[in-house]
This record gives sequence, C-alpha cells and structure tokens, in this order.
Amino acid sequence: MTKILKIVAFMALLHCGFTSSRVISTLYALNYGQPAWMVGVILSTYAAIPALISIHVGKFIDKIGVRIPITVSFLMISAACLMPILFPYEKFGFWPIIVTSLLAGTGFVFTLISGQGLIGHLSNNKNRATAFTYQSIAFSISGSTGPVVAGYLIDHGSYYWAFGGALTFALLGGGIFLFQARALPSAFNKSQAKDNRHHSAFELFKDEKVRNVLLASAFVSMAWDLQAFMIPVYGTEIGLDAVAIGWLLSTFSICTFAVRVFMPILSQIFKEWSIIIFVMISAGLTYIVFPFTTSLTLLFLLCGWLGASLGASQPNVLSLLHQVTPDGRVGEAIGIRTMLMNASHAILPLLFGFGGSVIGAASAFWATGALMVGGGAKIGYSVRNMRDPAEKLVEDKAIEREENIDFKKNDK
Repeated sequence: MTKILKIVAFMALLHCGFTSSRVISTLYALNYGQPAWMVGVILSTYAAIPALISIHVGKFIDKIGVRIPITVSFLMISAACLMPILFPYEKFGFWPIIVTSLLAGTGFVFTLISGQGLIGHLSNNKNRATAFTYQSIAFSISGSTGPVVAGYLIDHGSYYWAFGGALTFALLGGGIFLFQARALPSAFNKSQAKDNRHHSAFELFKDEKVRNVLLASAFVSMAWDLQAFMIPVYGTEIGLDAVAIGWLLSTFSICTFAVRVFMPILSQIFKEWSIIIFVMISAGLTYIVFPFTTSLTLLFLLCGWLGASLGASQPNVLSLLHQVTPDGRVGEAIGIRTMLMNASHAILPLLFGFGGSVIGAASAFWATGALMVGGGAKIGYSVRNMRDPAEKLVEDKAIEREENIDFKKNDK
C-alpha cells in the first residue's frame, strides 16, 4: 500500500496544480474585462480536448507504459502554469490563457489515466476499492486546497503569484513521481505479450460487464454535473440568497468527503455493484424529490444525502472497471470513462441551462432523476443475470437442498 500512497500523492499534487490553474485562469480573464462567453470557452477547453483524446491516451498508455506519459503530463501542467507568467496580458493579450487551458487540461489526462491504472494494478480485488478511496479523498482535498491557496495568493499578491503557486504544486508532484519512477511498474498490464491487433475502443461496449460499469459511471457523472450547475439556479428561483446557496453546495462537498473516509469500512460490508446500484437509485429519487422542496432545512438534508450517495461511486466504479476489463486494455477502458466524464462536463451544463431557462429547473431535476432510477434498475437487472456460472450453480444447489429439507419436513 506504500507505493499506492506515493502514487496518490503525486496525482493529488498535479491535480492541485491543474485545479488551481483553472480557477486562476477564469478569474484572470474576468479581471481583464473578458466577456462571460470567453470564460465559458476557457472552461470548455479544459474539458473538451480531454474528451476528444482520452481514448487515444488510454491506448497509448496500454502500448508504452506509464512513465513517459506521466512525465509528459508533469511537463505540460508546469508549462501551462508558466505561460501567463512568461507572457503577461499587458504585452501578449489573452491568448496565453487559452494555451494554458489547452496544456493543463490535456496534460492532466495523462496523469489521471496512468495513475488510476497503476493503482488498480498494484491493488487486488480485496483492497482495490479502498485504494481508490484514498485517491478520491486526496482529490477531494486537492480540489478544495488549490482554489483556496490561489485565492489568497491573488488577494495578497497577484495573479502571477497565484500561477507561481500552481506551478509549485505541479513541480512537487513531478518531483515525487521522478523520485520513485524506477520503483514503479512501467505498465499495468498483467500479460507482457504485445497484442498488435487493431481494436476499436467502443468494441469494449460489447462486453456486458464493461458496458455496465461505463454506463453507471456516465450516469453518476451526469448527476454530479447537475448539482453543481442547477442547485444555484433552483436556489435563485425559490429566493435563496448567495450565502445559503453556497452552503448547500458546501454541504454536498462535505458529505462527499465524509462518505469516502468511511468507504474502506463500507467496502468490506457491501459489494461494489450493490453500492453503485444503490447510489444510482438513491441519487435519482433525491433529484425527483428536490423540486418539491422549498424548506432550507430539507434542502440541506437532500444535498447532504446526495453528496454521500454520489461520493461513494468513484472508488467502486474504478475497482470494478479493473476487475472486468480484458488484460491489456485497462488504459483504454479508463480513457473511455474519462472521455464520457469530460463530454459530460463540456455539454451537459449547456443542456441543463437551456432546459432550466425554457421549462424551469424542475425539468432538469426530474429528467435526471428518472434516468438515474431507470438506469440503476436496468443495470441492476443485467448484473443479476450475468453472475458467474459456478456461483449460480452453488446457489442453485443451496436452494435445492433447502427445498429438499422443506419437502422432508412437510412429508413427515
């Protein structure tokens, strides 16, 4: 587990540099009078390019291993943080920020897919969910620490100091990786044989087990995006002030973090699929109820429950993805999952915003809730019917023994 914690450490520091640069870039653009649509372009660039390349990155990592991709990632994120410092707005205008968003968004995909692949490779079926829980907790901490540090550096220094802080996080993460690079496996495939056959990425969807995991991941990502975008819209509709809306979002994040702290215990009690199906149906029902609630107290409870539900998903999704993916294609599978998540980040806010403005926030909540409940029920039915034949045989024999016992009792 020591190696896994070291991997989690450099992933979290690079994630901190990535999230810091994203927050600083948007504030930097607004500070220099850029319109709101340009801020949207920046955020979309952070997600859109990774959505386009994630599958290819996964295949690339499957082919050559993880050391070169992570090194490339570290260099790209560092260069992204350096761009606005070396090419300030006063002389070069706004374009260096666009380059920053391209480099940082693209670079972090290499770290994400490589790191998650390594964690899955170094763990086993018994402790894999726990290992990914550590990564989720670390990302929760880095995702909140980076923006806070950036805000202080902006207020008490300058935007260039803030980009320097983001660069420091990236350098620390890269340093930890380089220090332990030789001790890490060069690849996370069990088989050393090279498979030179051409595979279509979406060929993996023909595997029912892989398809179920990827679809569950996509549904959860959609639900996650909805809360970040539509809770402020709904709160405004019912007359909540900015402080109350901020605390609702914070409650979601706090409960997300809290459930991940207890996930190692929960994963010993419940199987991964049981948790994921519960997450989908629970979150879906919460969204269906949400528009009927105007009480701030009830909204806090709903946001907390939603955070706890969705927060439990990621470690279990990643654990299952490693269990069901064919050997030699783990990076590709993670790439597909990353592509679906980034496509969600880039497209769904536009759809939610359009639906919310035309029909109202309730429509987005109800539609997402219905999809989550329906999807959870469908995947649950599929998982139940694709059990291992040996496991089914054991269960059938157990049922047969019970029936024989009952028959003998009744016969007497």
